[in-house]
Order: sequence, then structure tokens, then C-alpha cells
Amino acid sequence: MSASNPSFPPVQLRDLLDGWQLGRINSIRPHEGGSSGSNKYMVEATEGRFLLKGRPLKALSAEQLEFMRVVMADCADAKLPVPDLRPQANGLRHVEYQGLVWELQSWMSGRSGRRGNEDASAAGLALAMFHRATRSRQIFNPKSCPHRHHFDRFIKRAIENVPTAELTLRSLGNLATVARAKVEERGISNHPQQTLHGDWHPRNLRFNEQGRVCGILDFDGVRVDAVATELANAVLQVSLRRSRKIPAKKWPAGIKHQAGQRLITAWRSRIGKAPPAETWGMLPWLMIEAVAGETILPIAIHGRVVGIDTLAWVEAGIRNAEWIRERSRALGEALVPEG
Repeated sequence: MSASNPSFPPVQLRDLLDGWQLGRINSIRPHEGGSSGSNKYMVEATEGRFLLKGRPLKALSAEQLEFMRVVMADCADAKLPVPDLRPQANGLRHVEYQGLVWELQSWMSGRSGRRGNEDASAAGLALAMFHRATRSRQIFNPKSCPHRHHFDRFIKRAIENVPTAELTLRSLGNLATVARAKVEERGISNHPQQTLHGDWHPRNLRFNEQGRVCGILDFDGVRVDAVATELANAVLQVSLRRSRKIPAKKWPAGIKHQAGQRLITAWRSRIGKAPPAETWGMLPWLMIEAVAGETILPIAIHGRVVGIDTLAWVEAGIRNAEWIRERSRALGEALVPEG
């Protein structure tokens, strides 16, 4: 759990859980994983094992919470492995308590996904099934990436929070601006839009012993946008050469593009209708946008990245963005799905 989030003593959490009528509460333990902006606890009770999640009140609007519920219901109807939002006895699924909005989810077992080739194909297959399950959803919340429309504002906030990183942050912002122009040149504004997961990351997937996806988590980022933006972020997240086991300043630049190609090939094998022909060539530029967004947003919003040196984090981001830019043509060709 992020050190920037408020902590709650067990007695308060037990009072909160009373509304869900879980029987005897055997244990409540902090749970690490997913976004650092939420409080998460594993709850063991007579009724089973659950994830209790609390978000800051202003983190998501009421409309976004409703959109999440609808998307998760669509996935459940399509037999995808998503958590069940357990209602309280009075029927409420989201509860305000101590400045946070809380929900209780069924616990999703399985191991977390890993970057690299091992889980890439299974992640791509599951992403295709997610897109198939949600593409007919009527778009009533057309929200694309917020950082794309307010990038200068986020860079300004990030610089205010970490002034020593100003030069690097501005350089990364300039790269993102160039990338957006390249994407627009390739016609992304003409791509059809649909519901996206918004954070298709190995840590947001659970895998069973057979290597298949058995859990899809963290729907906070659901939005409406071109599918190419989701593919680019999914490729980036499965391909990055970084680990929290080593300091960020020692993270190597670049990506393992073979893992990304596996994910794309698996996705294409299940999605059905082919995406627009320009999709593959714009992926590297969309990946640069994704790198810039995931590097700058946590600093702009929280002032730091928990457990990682902030300046090293920013420098790692621009190294990756530059690496992708220098190889954009070759990467675009390498990410074309096989078959």
C-alpha cells in the first residue's frame, strides 16, 4: 500500500465491513498490488475471501463508477473471469467512509502475470475476449486518456513537485508531442472507438497453473478510445525490461519486442474483424505517449512513485521513449501479427 494513503486500524475496517454481513471476520491484511492510489485489504471471513478497496472520493466520478460496473457486468455475461462486486445488505455497492469510496470484490486467485514471453500470448487472447465482450456497449462515457488533452498541465504539476527533473520532464513532454503528431498523421482520429480496459498490465491479470488468464482486475481506467491505444499500452507493459528488484537507475532501455509481437498475434487471432491497416505502424508512437503518461502522471498527482527514486524514474522513462523513437519504423514492422 502506498505510504501516501491513509491507514485504517482494524476496528474501523471491521465497522465498515459490518454493512456487507460477511459473518465472522477472521483477518484483515493490507494487500499490495495494482494502483498505488487506493487502499486495499484482503479480508478472510465466514463468507469467503474478499478484496476491500478504497479510493479517494475525487479519484473517480459517479459516472465513472457506474461505467465500471456496466463494463464488469458485460464481461461477466461473456463468461470472462472478473471480480464480483458484492453489494451491502441495503443493495449499495460503493460506500463512502472516512474520505474514501469503498467496494468489496470477490477474491481472484492465481499468480500475477509476468513481463516477457511467458504470459504474453495468454494476455493477448484475454484482451481480445475483453474487447469482444465490450465493443457493442453503447458509448455513454466517451472519456479518452486525460493526459493526452491536458499534458502541459500535468507536466507543469510534475515540475512543481520535482523541480530537479524539469529538463527531463520537458524533454519527455516534447517527445510525447511529436508522437501525438505522428499518430494523427496516421489517421487515428478516424479509427472507430470502443470501451477499453485502460490498464492492461501483467499485474492486473491472474494466471492459473496452465498459464491461462483466470482473473482480470482493476477496472478503474475503463474508457472509450481507439483500440490501437490499448494495444500499444499492452505491448509496452508486457515488453518493458524493468524490475523493482533492481534500482530504476539501472533499468536497461528498450523493450522485448518479441513479447509484444506474441501478444499482438494472439489478440489478432481472436478479435475477428481486422483493425485499420495503419494500426501497426502507429503502435510505436502510441507507446511513446504511454511511456510519457505513465512516467509523468504519478509525479503530477502524487509527487512521487512509491518505492522508486523519482529522478531515476523520470530518466528511465525518457530512455525508453528515446529508444522506441529511434527504432519506430523497425518496431512497427516487428509488431505486425504473424499469420
